Amino acid sequence: MSAPFWSFKFSRATLKLIALFAPLAWPAPSSAQPPTPPRAQPLSSLDRESFTTAPQPAGLLFFASYPQRDNDAATTNPHIIGALHTIYWSNVEPREGQFDWADIDQRLARWTSADKKTALRIMWSSSGNWPEPAAKHPTPQWVLDKGAVTVHSNSSNTDIPLIWDPIYRKYAAAFLRELARKFDGDPNIVFIDVTPGAETNPYRFRRINVQEPDFKQRFAEANASDGRKYSHELWLETIKQAVADASGIFKRTRLLVTLNVGSLDGPSQMQAIGDYCVSQGCYVGQNGLRGNNYAKDSPRASPFLAWGRQTKLYFEMLDATSAGTTGPLIDVMKRAEDIGCDYLGVYAADVLKGTLGQLGYDPEYASALEYGARALGKR
Repeated sequence: MSAPFWSFKFSRATLKLIALFAPLAWPAPSSAQPPTPPRAQPLSSLDRESFTTAPQPAGLLFFASYPQRDNDAATTNPHIIGALHTIYWSNVEPREGQFDWADIDQRLARWTSADKKTALRIMWSSSGNWPEPAAKHPTPQWVLDKGAVTVHSNSSNTDIPLIWDPIYRKYAAAFLRELARKFDGDPNIVFIDVTPGAETNPYRFRRINVQEPDFKQRFAEANASDGRKYSHELWLETIKQAVADASGIFKRTRLLVTLNVGSLDGPSQMQAIGDYCVSQGCYVGQNGLRGNNYAKDSPRASPFLAWGRQTKLYFEMLDATSAGTTGPLIDVMKRAEDIGCDYLGVYAADVLKGTLGQLGYDPEYASALEYGARALGKR
C-alpha cells in the first residue's frame, strides 16, 4: 500500500525550488486597502463643449409659461429657435422612484417635429403665486414625509424648502440623476437650468416679503433636519455643492445657473457664485431683463460682460411687455444685444403677438423678434 501524499519526503534541492517559486504562485495576503478611485472632476467649459453632441444655435427662446406652454403656433415663428419648458419635481416624481415624463415628452416632441430645440428649467422653489398648480408644492410630498424641512408661506399656501437640508439634497441629487439618464446628450436640448433655490436666492423675495413681512424671519430661524439654520456662508456652500453635484452628473448637456443676489440679505454673493458656476463649465445669466437696464455701460452689466467672455449667457425678460414695466420689445432686444446674450427667454404673449396669423398680431413685435434673432444669432 502506498503512503499518502503528505508523507512523501522531498530532497533538499526540491525544497529550495519550492521556496524560490512559492511567492510567485501564492502572494502573501496584504492588509492594505485597495486604492480609492479618483473622484470624477466636473468638466471645464471647454471640455463640456467638446462632449456636447452637436453645436447648439444661439437665439430667442419661447418662454413656455402656463397656460401658453402648449400653444402650437409658437413653433411656426421663424425668429424663435425653440422653447424653454419648466419642470416641477413634484409633477415628474409624485412617488419615490416613479417618474412620469409624459407631459414633458409631448412638449419636446412638438418642438422637435418643427425642427427646433428645447431648454429645460427645474423649478426647485416657487413663490406659489403663479397659475401653474404645481407652483404651490414644487417639492414632492414624499420628500417632506422623509423629513426634509420646509417653511410654509401662509400668504400663498406654499411650502418653501430649505435647500441645504441633507434629506432634501439627497433626493434632489437622485432626481438629477434620473434627469441625466433621460436627457444628458440629447441633441435637441440646448441646456438644462439646474439653478439651486430661487435663482440662487434662498426663496423668491419679490412677492412673499410684500405679502408676508414676517416670513423672512421665520425662514432664517428654521432648523433643517440636521439642525442647521440659514447663514450667508451656509447658503454659498449649498449653492456650490448643488452646482458641483449637477456638473458631475451631466457629462454632455450644458447646464445653466441663473443668478440673483445670492443671499437672504446683507452683502451680495452673486460675484462669487457666478465665478464658481463659470469655473464648473455652466452657462450663467439672469431673469429680469427690461428695456432700460443692462446697457453696455451699466454697472449691472459688468460681471455678465466678463462671464460672457468665458461662457454663454441666458437672460429672461422681467415680464411680458403687457405688464407695463418691461418696456417695448425692441428695447428689450437691444439690451439683450448690449449684454451679449446668447439666449433670451421671450414671454409667450410677446412671441404670439409677433407670430403671423395669431389674434392680436402686431408687425412691430415681429420686427422686434427679427432684430433679436439676428443680433443673438451672431453670437
